[in-house]
Amino acid sequence: MPTPSSDTEILWDTWGVPHVYAPDDAGVFYAFGWAQAQAHGDLLLRLYGVARGRGAEYFGPKYLPSDRLLRRMGIPERAPRWAEAQSPAMRANLEAFVRGVNAFARAHPEHFAPEVRPVLPVTVEDLFAHIQRVYFVYLTLGGQRPAGEPFNDVIPIPDLLPDAPAMGTGVAGSNAWAVAASRTERGHSLLLANPHLYWGDYHTFFEAHLNAPGLELYGVAQVGWPVLRYGFNPRLGWAHTVNTLKGWDAYALRAEGEGYWLDGRWRPFEVGHQTLRVRQPDGGLREERLEVRRSVHGPVVGEQNGRPVAVRCVGLEVAPIPGVFEQYWAMGKAHDLAGFEAALRKQQNAMFSVLYADGEGHVLHLFGGLVPRRPGGDWSAWASTLPGDDSSLIWHEVHGYDELPRVLDPETGWLQNANNPPWFTTLPPALRAEDYPPYVAPQLMIFREQRSIRLLAALAQGGATLEKMVEAAGSTRSELADRLVPPLLEAARNAPDPLVRRAAGVLERWDRAFDPQSVGADLFSRWLLAMQPADRLASNLVAEPWDPARPLDTPRGLADPARALFALRVAALGLLGEAGTLERPWGEVVRARRGAYDVPGHGHLDPFGVFRVSGFAPAPDGRWDTAFGTTYVAAVEFGEVVRAKVLLSYGNSSQPGSPHNGDQLELFARKAMREALLSREAVEGSLERHERLDPSASDAVWRTA
Repeated sequence: MPTPSSDTEILWDTWGVPHVYAPDDAGVFYAFGWAQAQAHGDLLLRLYGVARGRGAEYFGPKYLPSDRLLRRMGIPERAPRWAEAQSPAMRANLEAFVRGVNAFARAHPEHFAPEVRPVLPVTVEDLFAHIQRVYFVYLTLGGQRPAGEPFNDVIPIPDLLPDAPAMGTGVAGSNAWAVAASRTERGHSLLLANPHLYWGDYHTFFEAHLNAPGLELYGVAQVGWPVLRYGFNPRLGWAHTVNTLKGWDAYALRAEGEGYWLDGRWRPFEVGHQTLRVRQPDGGLREERLEVRRSVHGPVVGEQNGRPVAVRCVGLEVAPIPGVFEQYWAMGKAHDLAGFEAALRKQQNAMFSVLYADGEGHVLHLFGGLVPRRPGGDWSAWASTLPGDDSSLIWHEVHGYDELPRVLDPETGWLQNANNPPWFTTLPPALRAEDYPPYVAPQLMIFREQRSIRLLAALAQGGATLEKMVEAAGSTRSELADRLVPPLLEAARNAPDPLVRRAAGVLERWDRAFDPQSVGADLFSRWLLAMQPADRLASNLVAEPWDPARPLDTPRGLADPARALFALRVAALGLLGEAGTLERPWGEVVRARRGAYDVPGHGHLDPFGVFRVSGFAPAPDGRWDTAFGTTYVAAVEFGEVVRAKVLLSYGNSSQPGSPHNGDQLELFARKAMREALLSREAVEGSLERHERLDPSASDAVWRTA
């Protein structure tokens, strides 16, 4: 247990991780707010300002589409209602968090960029506007679209993510593993948390260690959250992956005049007006009148083919989640499986799969979140924009906890998820898709999940250890390459074109990995792009499609070998023209850069089937910068004393000039991880700064040792 103290303290270690020691929960929240303001002050205030629907007022016209959308969704006006719905204890904790943010800002106004200072002071209502924006993005753009599925795209990415880098459409993902004690060498269960998010904006993680009587919690929050979203304590831990949960629908309305048709009857829109303010280059403000329309489906957010489109979203319109912070706090304070599941049963989390392990040897996978209780149809039937004139398509309830796909302690002894449906969380499967409504989740398996299963099954069969898990989590071998390179080489064996044969030779020597030294990775990546768009694996690329009866052996073969050879020639010509060689190593193509740090990148995105995920944005020097993918990694062993290896790839501060903005990139480049400092003695042995705070003072006392 933490050393008893009447003080609220923050011990910052040499990686910029705050270790909070407080006499009570409110002290923890206060110090956590203070710490976030130090490490991410500019980002924190920008996020809260945008969530207010006032981004254009504070930061200029780039944020105007976001303001319009958040206002139409009712996010800023719903936030006070959620704040009022808190239990007295949680309200006190959240008030302590914002007091900590504001106290740091009063004590150190110079710490913040001038353009974000007008957002101060922050309020409890800001927390709930922010969390609504976060979930709205996850639910509507969160990467839960299966490859190749139709999808309603009424909400453009820039409207929700004005600061996102210019790269693909996926904004969220993750890998997660849980291994039962029976499948480990030391008889201790293991957990791997490995989220993949953008390296910026509200996706940014903040690592922390929170201690108080009855609390020893380590993990990460997304900046702006007052609680940890991934965490572990001495008894248990959890990880998330974005799941294939379809928690919203878009409806194309048959509008006429000031209303729309539903079930053959004309209905008027509910109409309101709001005023937006937009900051001009000279610092002045212009005003814009915003009309907000609602149908019985939900708010009208845009148009498709000239028809107004309304959206309906779980967690906001149906089954609101004002208790989301309280649920996460209860998860972090749980002592055992029963207590942890009691927290999950609150159903105050709108989505995410949960992977869990504990010191008693249990492992759990829950397809979590709020699944609309729909009138029928499969997942794909609800993926595109729906007709808005049929009320039978408007759902009003969500499925209860006991109706969700859940696996506890399977015979295999392991569980995994890689943003896929729950049906193959272990293999042989412990769930049957036919036991659930077909709209709950689709039937599919991407190459990354196949790679995940291969890695984890081998790990568990051989007696898993923490060290072996860390090594496996760094794998950059491509499942797609293992499947398609052999038939491509066979097709090229007698090709008349010498350039094609030469390129095939490079691929034959390639290690089929996306490591910095991998020669052939660049060529293969270009070949796939020449074959098809990179965001999905087209069915006409492979000869044999995926078969759930052979989940790890399909898809396979090339549907059109001649086309594949032509694409290989195109890829080779492009690489020669750019680099002058077919053998450019992957680390010369992709980089990982933050602050003063510049290291070789590695990994790749789907559909390459690489477990170590990285996504890239074009850089001014013609190379590609890591902008997405492996962020926080935690490998945890639940023995008598918990052990953990951790990494936060881009560092634990986004504040300009911070020494911790990018200081973990060298570890990231080596696929290395740090030892998590879980005792006060260990923290004091790696101490950078010591702060003592007085949460009861009007301004915090800041004393640094």
